Amino acid sequence: MNRKKWLALVMSLVMLFGLAGCSKSADTTKETTAYVGQDWSSDNYNESLKNTVLNLYGVSDIVRPTLDAFEQDTGIKVEHLTLQNAEILQRLINEGQAGVSIADIWWTGGADTFIDGAQKGLLIPYKSPSGEVLADNMKDANGYWHGTSLTIVNWVVNKDLVAKKGLKMPETWDDLLQPGLKGEVSMPNPASSGTAYNVITSMLEVKGEEAGWKYLEQLIGQIPFFPARGSDPANLVVQGEAIVGINASNGDRDLEMNNAHIALVYPKDGTGWWPQPVAIVKGTKNEQAAKVFVDWLLSKRGMEAIAKDRNAAVARLDVARPEGIIDINTIKLFATDFKANAEKRDTILAEWARLMAAAGR
Repeated sequence: MNRKKWLALVMSLVMLFGLAGCSKSADTTKETTAYVGQDWSSDNYNESLKNTVLNLYGVSDIVRPTLDAFEQDTGIKVEHLTLQNAEILQRLINEGQAGVSIADIWWTGGADTFIDGAQKGLLIPYKSPSGEVLADNMKDANGYWHGTSLTIVNWVVNKDLVAKKGLKMPETWDDLLQPGLKGEVSMPNPASSGTAYNVITSMLEVKGEEAGWKYLEQLIGQIPFFPARGSDPANLVVQGEAIVGINASNGDRDLEMNNAHIALVYPKDGTGWWPQPVAIVKGTKNEQAAKVFVDWLLSKRGMEAIAKDRNAAVARLDVARPEGIIDINTIKLFATDFKANAEKRDTILAEWARLMAAAGR
């Protein structure tokens, strides 16, 4: 074989095995950058993500079983810190300014707070394929957040104290203003609680700005103090320290079933609600794993875990409502503009602070 033919043969073999190797590598990559399992899938998942640790901020600690199910399916661990809405937002602002990101994901809280976070540049947009089945009002059009379970504003009422004081059982928002309830209504601080902020924006939307603020001014006169946490009013009512507590619920009736003196009331004239969002925090060093978390959480598998663990109705219509959860079709829900409420947050809270100061609070 002459030198030219030998070189041609060598080059042919190099090209043949080189192309075969490239092809094999590409196939392997394709196989390990997507996962399709029972009721969930993610184009972002691969085995190398196992043992990654994601840090999560949220307002609820009931999510732990769901996080454990996610780790079982993916091998990705999630460490969870429970804070109030306003605390989470301020932490993300501080971390962004310091250039030191701690949280990778944010799950649970008020939708308006997530919108505020997106507008402040604190979140990464990601349109998860799992979220395509969600209704438009359950997700951000640009992918900054997706809704998971539903939260509905209701009242926790101490029936024994209502009867003892000869009061009318409250059924409408105006019923909270009856003289016998002065000093007996509990509502959390809207500066820290998504529940209370939702109440304010709902009254402004439904009654209009002028009538809404007038109503809220009267409501302030019924409330002796404003605890920080959204769960505090319900506890005060159960303990007999208040008659009506403005509360947020997943639609379960546990408080009513476990306490004979308690009634859960959904106002006849309507009430506020929001989807509990999930979002990826800007600055995360685990963006791919965070996307897997969002994909999994929004999948049928993830939503079924949420429905079971949180005993809640969820944003996916193909997941059954847990037994005992109220049918939202029986409740009048206020039409809510989450985006507008987020944009006006500072202005609304400033006016609320003015009313509080005028009332000597």
